[in-house]
Amino acid sequence: MNRFMEALLKRSWWVVAFFILVSAVATVGALRTKIDYSTESFFPKDNPLMVSSRQVRDTFGTGKSEIVVLFAPDVFAPERLKELRSLSSALEGLEGITRVVSLANAPRMREEGSFLLTEDLVSVDNPSPEDVAGMKAYLSGNYAMRDGLLAAKDGTSTNLIIQIDPSVKMETISLVIDKVIREHWKGSYEATGEPVLSEEIMRIMGGIPLMAVLALLVILAFLVLNFRSPLGILVPLAQLLVGLLWSMGILGWAGVTFLALMAIAPIAILAVGSSFSLHLLGRYFLEISRGEAKDKAIRTMLGKTGLGVFVSGLAITASMLTFLLSEVDMIRGMGLLTAVGIIACMLASLVLLPAMLTLLPAPRLRQKVEREGGTSARLRALGAWIGKRPKPVLATGVILVLLSLVGIFRIVPDSSVIAYFPKDSAAVRGMLAVEKAFGGSTTVSMVVTGDMQDPELLKGLLSFQEQARSIPKVGPVQSLASTVRSLHETLSGEAGMPATRELVAQELLVYQSSGSAEEVGSEVNLDYTQGLVTILVARVSTRETKEIISRLGDLAKASLGDRAKVEFTGDAFIESMLEEIVLKDFTISLSLAILLVLMIDSLVRSVRAALVTIIVLFFTIVLQYGVQGLFGLTFNMASALMGALAIGVGDYAIHLTVRYMEDRRKGLPPERAIEEAVATSGRSIVYTSLTLGGGFAALTFSNFVPVATLGKLMIFTVFAVGIASLTILPAACLVFLRNPVKSRMEVNP
Repeated sequence: MNRFMEALLKRSWWVVAFFILVSAVATVGALRTKIDYSTESFFPKDNPLMVSSRQVRDTFGTGKSEIVVLFAPDVFAPERLKELRSLSSALEGLEGITRVVSLANAPRMREEGSFLLTEDLVSVDNPSPEDVAGMKAYLSGNYAMRDGLLAAKDGTSTNLIIQIDPSVKMETISLVIDKVIREHWKGSYEATGEPVLSEEIMRIMGGIPLMAVLALLVILAFLVLNFRSPLGILVPLAQLLVGLLWSMGILGWAGVTFLALMAIAPIAILAVGSSFSLHLLGRYFLEISRGEAKDKAIRTMLGKTGLGVFVSGLAITASMLTFLLSEVDMIRGMGLLTAVGIIACMLASLVLLPAMLTLLPAPRLRQKVEREGGTSARLRALGAWIGKRPKPVLATGVILVLLSLVGIFRIVPDSSVIAYFPKDSAAVRGMLAVEKAFGGSTTVSMVVTGDMQDPELLKGLLSFQEQARSIPKVGPVQSLASTVRSLHETLSGEAGMPATRELVAQELLVYQSSGSAEEVGSEVNLDYTQGLVTILVARVSTRETKEIISRLGDLAKASLGDRAKVEFTGDAFIESMLEEIVLKDFTISLSLAILLVLMIDSLVRSVRAALVTIIVLFFTIVLQYGVQGLFGLTFNMASALMGALAIGVGDYAIHLTVRYMEDRRKGLPPERAIEEAVATSGRSIVYTSLTLGGGFAALTFSNFVPVATLGKLMIFTVFAVGIASLTILPAACLVFLRNPVKSRMEVNP
């Protein structure tokens, strides 16, 4: 270690040049980074559920969809129907749109002679009152259309269903659709679906640079407050820029796509990276204020405080790398991006920072760091107070943990995508409007495997559809059974289903011959062995969605019996299953993070010292999730990251333990060593808490609800770690670590 420091300090210009060169290459890589705004990025793409969903989409050609509700005093007015025809035609002509279903172009079946004719529901540009009356009669009498699938019964809204090729960029097509609607429809409208959500995500992610700048400004403000020297701003700023540029550069050069939840990473890098500078510069300024020469102050900084930075940097990186075990791309990407950035910040703090200090003049301090009546003096008094009553302090911590456990058991998981958006966002407004007019805004797809031309099976499906509507939050249900029922009524003039399998096949052949093959193809496969039932449901919490799907499953079993096998898929179903994946990722990452931090701390110090530091982290984790439950904040994808993130971020408590062990080995008694550690390292911990909290505060301005919630909880977390590090940790050191062994990596100055 001594040789490393000497070589480093002798070649400071080369060190600075190296970091500038690598950062320039990283900047080029960062400019190559691709961004994915789709909601599919929220889900594990290789999970069997996602694979099954893609297979169903390919089989039935359903693709992605956007649902639009168009409002007017009377959507059946001739001028409105004319607008609707024009709008439907304009949308059908757009690249990437595979199908448009509206009140204007929905198929209308009629028998003429021995032929079945299908035509648009509104077949002329200027429909007469008689045409409108006939259309209304058809809508109310046709089995497949009578439940308000295309228009509200009071005539104040009509629905537009737009099928989209899944290969197109959803956020782009959403903007195009919006423009076309505004050009052709004079009334108001709301929309929901994959394109709208993707567009909302694009807007949210556009605010990431602003959040990063805000976080950086807050961090720099606390650095000014702490050091009150240009040196205390310039050196950390260089180190933080290295962390950001290197992480984004590696992301770009490696071809890793930037996803929504990865917005957390730049803020985490800035916040954690600043803590490295705070502790190192804090020791450097302390030694300078005591009259040490610049070179010796740098050596003391690296030899003593550098150990804590190295250990905490490894611990935080290890915690972030646990996210690589996740099934979800954006969680893996967040872990990778943060880990690379933190490693880069740590290297810059241990290599670039001392090189810059060597080249720059020593700071002119206006006042001593340990001045009477200052922060250090107050902390020294706190350390002396704790030294007299360590066991009561620990007992207080135990009581808080027990109280927090009550809140943990009140946490409610919710991984539904709509819960990620603010209630006043366009995505949520559109969802609520569509649900009010349409009965549902997302889909549960039920794949039925069996003889889809069996009349009894089709009757069972009809029974299922009619009973499903009685389940709260379930909207219209469509399947081949609806089509066959409407077709049979048109051809025979009789209500009900065809009596035989042969008659079903014959009527479907007639329907397809009339030009409606596409309609049938979206409901059944080519050999009629699988059918697709599309169930519109409201976007609710994942727990409610699971209950709905469970009731649908029971109803399907009762209605279909042994005639068919049923499997569920679709967006709502996948969202409900995501909860289990998130909980699994949470358990693995948190457990592994604790184990890795314990191992790393043990390797560089001792098992006892590591266990003492873990006490603070355990206290913080229990407290943060307890607060989440007590305040009714839902457990989501970002909350699952919080535990391991807190383990890593909170490991700055190690600096106090390292300083305590250093002073004990100098011969100071335990109480005196704690007083010294709290007065010196405690000062850096105070400003680290303020800086980390200020950095994470930038996340609270995000319009992405999980990120904003994470920001609020991380503010609480870093302050909880800070308080615990200055109270519970000193008490634990006095009770469990009175005689620490020599550190394995200690360097004598």
